[in-house]
This record gives sequence, C-alpha cells and structure tokens, in this order.
Amino acid sequence: MAENTTHKFLSKRDVLLNKADAFALEADQLAYQGKYEEAVDKYDQALAIYPSNPDLWAFKAITLSGGLGRNEEALECWERAKKLDHVLADAITDVPSSEGMTVHEKDLVDFKGSTADRIRSLVKQQAMDKKKK
Repeated sequence: MAENTTHKFLSKRDVLLNKADAFALEADQLAYQGKYEEAVDKYDQALAIYPSNPDLWAFKAITLSGGLGRNEEALECWERAKKLDHVLADAITDVPSSEGMTVHEKDLVDFKGSTADRIRSLVKQQAMDKKKK
C-alpha cells in the first residue's frame, strides 16, 4: 500500500516538473524570438511550480535585463539564483551598468550542464554584440 502512495506522489511530482520544463522551454523560445514579456510570463509559470530551480531564476534575470532593461528586477532574480546554487554564484557575477546587466564568466570549469553552456553562449554573444557597436 505504501508503495502505491509513493508511486502516485512521484507521478504527480514528475508531471509537475515536466510542466515546469515545458514552460521553461517555451520561455526560452519566446526570448529567442524577442518576445521578452511573454518569456518572463512563462518563466513565472515555471517558477510557480518549481521556485527552487536556480536555472529558471538565472534565465528570467537574463531576459529581464538583456531583453527588457529591467535591471533592478533582474538583480533580484540573480540573487535568488545564487542563493539556491552556490556553484552558480561562484561561476558568474552580475554587474549592473549603464547598458544593463552584463554576465561575466569567471570559472565555469566545475560548472557542468546545460546552464553553463547557455551562460557561456550568452557571454560570447554579448562580446560579439559589443564588437559590432
């Protein structure tokens, strides 16, 4: 009987996490298309399900700052992300500037996974965008 309850609980949890992942994927796609407000809404929907996910907070911060110039809100998201993941906190710094928040790569060697790859990509993209200006 206890196994059935555990199985049902995990199934519900898995369903919710899959839903959060779907919202995050939609948010990523919307941000890529330049639909930043809609992307933030999707990140919020994902965070309503999974508020302890530092990656969601980090990418909401990037969207708020880079897409919408809402740096104060972005800083709050960065702080939430860094509190939830000390490795993320060690891997990046956020520096508000007149041009918005810039994500600086420190040492991502020990920071493995898709978030590290995406942050590296964003850092490189920011550098290329600055060269074009």
